[in-house]
Amino acid sequence: MTTRRRDSACAPGLLPLVGGTPRYASVASALAEDIAEGRLAVGGRLPTEQELSALFGVSRATVREALRRLRAAGLVEAEQGVGTRIIARHPRPTYEMAVQSLADLMGYASPTELLVEHRTRLVVDAALTELLGDGFGVEMLRLSGLRRPLGQSGPILSCVDMYIPAVFAALAERSELGRVPVYRLVEREVGVKVVDMRQDIAAIALTPEDAKRLEVPPGSPGLRIVRRFYGRRGRLLEATVNIHAAAPRFSYRIRTTAPENVS
Repeated sequence: MTTRRRDSACAPGLLPLVGGTPRYASVASALAEDIAEGRLAVGGRLPTEQELSALFGVSRATVREALRRLRAAGLVEAEQGVGTRIIARHPRPTYEMAVQSLADLMGYASPTELLVEHRTRLVVDAALTELLGDGFGVEMLRLSGLRRPLGQSGPILSCVDMYIPAVFAALAERSELGRVPVYRLVEREVGVKVVDMRQDIAAIALTPEDAKRLEVPPGSPGLRIVRRFYGRRGRLLEATVNIHAAAPRFSYRIRTTAPENVS
């Protein structure tokens, strides 16, 4: 089994960095394209690490990181003593929040959009304070909806309740709301920067309504992720409650340093 031929200029160690893209990402992208277009067939096996290293002109550490990305996407799986088998032609529908720094904790690894279904004005009461972990007595605008990959009709990634202090409610009328986080709009339009973010993750049983919206069987396990964004002096700028189906559409990964010896 072979992949399509690469540019002969890509001599060992010289796979070009296109637009600053790491070499392991370029290798993963090229292999994923070969799988999607049928040059590498589902059910077959990828070339060995040594063969891929020579083909792309990169180190074996780079190849290993590229293969890890393909596994995370659900395209391949490792079989001990046999090699890497191709198990799907297209990546599974998964949202991954990849964290490489504290700043990344406040964003998304892949482009998504929030489809707002309902808008409600409220004052945070004791019960909502217990859920959010803050905000008692604060007048809020609550935006409720569904998050999905940007520009796609599905799959639904999460059910979302977003809480915006009334003083910032005008930002909810911005056309980019749902694609740009509210805290970034607050920073850009009001000049108030986020200095702290707190996050709580809990395992839950999905309600029948949430299970239906997430298109999973009733009673499925889920994850509730509550995030709170603060400015100086503990000023609450935004709070969100995200309900995810536990599998297969959500994974959470934290990495604060680059993989060792990966170029």
